[in-house]
Amino acid sequence: MSLSRFATVGAAAIPRVLQVPELFDLIIGDLDNHSLTKAARVSKQWSDIALGHLWETQGDLRPLFNLLASRGYELNHNKLDLKGLPTERDWHRFYEYSRRVKSLKFDDTDERYILLLDTFARLRPFHIGENGNLFPALRSFTWIGPTEQSLLHRSVLFMHPGIRTFSITLPTTYAHTVPGAALRQYIDHVVGRMPRIENLSVQMRGYMAVVEPFILQLVNGFSESLKSLEIPRYWSSTALLETLSTLPRFQSLQSPEYGGGVYDPSRRFKPSISDSVNPWPALEKLHLSTPFQDVTQFLKTNTLPPTLEELYIYAPRLESRTAVRELCSEISKKCRSVQYLLISKCDEQGLDRTLHPALDECPSIEDLKPLFSGLALIEFSFHHEFPLAFKDDLVSSIAPLLPEIHFLDLNPNPDFEAAQYSAGDFPSLHSLPTFGNSCPDLTELGLYLDNQNFDYASIASSFSVPDPLDALFVLSLGGPAHVTLNANDVLMFLSLLLHEDCTVQSATEHRSRGVPRVIVDRREQFWSGINDRLPLLVRVREEEAERMEKMVDAIDRAEKEIERCGGDVSVLDEDVNGEVEPEVDVGALRAPVREQGQEGELSGVFHAEL
Repeated sequence: MSLSRFATVGAAAIPRVLQVPELFDLIIGDLDNHSLTKAARVSKQWSDIALGHLWETQGDLRPLFNLLASRGYELNHNKLDLKGLPTERDWHRFYEYSRRVKSLKFDDTDERYILLLDTFARLRPFHIGENGNLFPALRSFTWIGPTEQSLLHRSVLFMHPGIRTFSITLPTTYAHTVPGAALRQYIDHVVGRMPRIENLSVQMRGYMAVVEPFILQLVNGFSESLKSLEIPRYWSSTALLETLSTLPRFQSLQSPEYGGGVYDPSRRFKPSISDSVNPWPALEKLHLSTPFQDVTQFLKTNTLPPTLEELYIYAPRLESRTAVRELCSEISKKCRSVQYLLISKCDEQGLDRTLHPALDECPSIEDLKPLFSGLALIEFSFHHEFPLAFKDDLVSSIAPLLPEIHFLDLNPNPDFEAAQYSAGDFPSLHSLPTFGNSCPDLTELGLYLDNQNFDYASIASSFSVPDPLDALFVLSLGGPAHVTLNANDVLMFLSLLLHEDCTVQSATEHRSRGVPRVIVDRREQFWSGINDRLPLLVRVREEEAERMEKMVDAIDRAEKEIERCGGDVSVLDEDVNGEVEPEVDVGALRAPVREQGQEGELSGVFHAEL
C-alpha cells in the first residue's frame, strides 16, 4: 500500500476519516516501511502512529545503537565500539524510539556487538525513561545466548515486569556439560525481573535431562501467570507434565516443527496426574514427543480435560502397526473434544536401513477409523515410514465420517514402499470426487495414490456435482514408484475437479535410505508439469460451460418467443429422421467428451512416469 491512496480521497473526506483513531491506525498499519517513513514526515498527527508501527518490532539492536553513535563506530579487536561516549541528547534521542519497541529479538552469537552492549550497560541513564527502563512498551523479548556471560550480563539489561512473552535459546555447551550455579542464578534474575510471563519458550540442542531441573525452576517461578510453554521435540518428560498439570492458567504445551531436542530412550514417560487437584483446568493444546506405547499408557491412566482441542504426537522411532492401532483407539475414547490431531513419524533423523514391509505390517485405514468415528476432526494428519493401507473401495465409507474436515493428510510421503500389493490396495485418482462430495470444506488434501488401473474415459461423466473439490487449495500426491500415468488423462480429469487457484504438488520427499532421489525428482517434475498446465485447462472448461449456458438460454428464449407468437416448437426437438432429441443437461456439459483429435489440444503436455 502507498500513500498515494490518500490522494484519491476527497479533501473534505480526509479529515473525517483520520479523526477516527481505530480507522486511522488500521490504514497506517497497512503501509510498508517506506510509506510509513513518509507518513511520519507528513504531519504531527500521523508521525506518532507511523513511528509506532515502524519501531514496534525489532529483530536487531543496530538501528537503536545507531542513535547512540553520533560520532560513528570504531573497530576494536574485530568488535564494534562507539567512537565517543553518548551525550545526554543522544540518550534522549535513543529513548524517543526505544520507548516504541514492543517486540525485541537479538542473537548474541555475533561477537561484534559485545563492546556496544557493555557500553550500553555501563552508561545507560536511570533518569531517562520509566524508572530507568528504556523499553517500557516491550512485551515480547527473545534472546539467543551463546554463553552464560551473554545470559547473565547482557540479556538481563532489557528485562522488566511489563514483558509477557519470553523466548530463550540456551548455550550449546549445555549439550555436553551439565549447567552449574550460573544458570540457576540466571533463572532467579528472569523470574525476579519478569514475574508475569505468560508465554515461555526454551530452546536448546541436546537432552532434556541435562536442563530439566532448571526448566522446572523456570516453570514454577511463573506458576500463577504461565499460559503457554514451547520446548524442543523429545523433551516431553514425566516431571514436566506433572508440574504443568497443576498450573491454574496453563493452556498450551507445544513443540516447534524443527528443533534441537534429542530423544533419550533411557527415560520413560510415565506421568501420574492426581485428579484431586483439578488438573489441566484450562488446557487447549498438548504436544507430546514420546513413543506411542507410552502415550497410550498415559491416556489410559490419566484424564485429559474437555477443553483440549489440539493434540500432536511425534514418534521418536519407527512404530509398529499394533502401536498405531492401540494409540488411535485410546485417543478416540479419552480425547473426544480434540479437533486438531497430528500423529507423526520421526523425520528429524536419518533412516538406518532400507525396508520393504509386507502390506499387513503397514498401518491401515481401519486402524485410524475409530478417530474418524469418535472425533469431530477439523484437521487430521498421519505420517508413518510405511504406506497407509487404504483400499480404494473403502473411500466411500471413510470420507463421509469426516464432514467437517478442512485439512486431511493421510501419509502421502512414506519413506518405504510395500514389498507387494494388489490393485485397489491404495486409493486412486477415482477417489478424489468422493472426498469432494463428502467433505465440502476440504481445503488441503494429501494422499498416497496407486493409479495402475486409472481409466479416464470410464469416469469422465460420473460426477454427481460439477467441481466437487471447489474448496480445495492444495493437493499433495504420492504413490508407488513404478506406476506410469498419462499426463493428458490426469490433466483432463483434474480439470473437472479443481479450480484454477488450486496447487497440485508431489508429496514425495527424499531421506537417506528411503525413496531414491531419482524417483523424487521424477515425481516432482511430473506433478509440477501438471500444476503448470492445469489452470489454463480449467479456464478453458469454464469458458466452454459459460458459452454453452448462454447458448441454451438463447434457445429457451427463442422457444418461448415462438410459443408466445402461436408457433409450434415441437419440430425443434426432432432430428431429420423424426426422432425426438434428448434434453441438453448443461451441468453435464462441464464433463469433456473424448473425441478424435482431442489429444491435440494438449500437445504441450508430456507423458511421464511417476
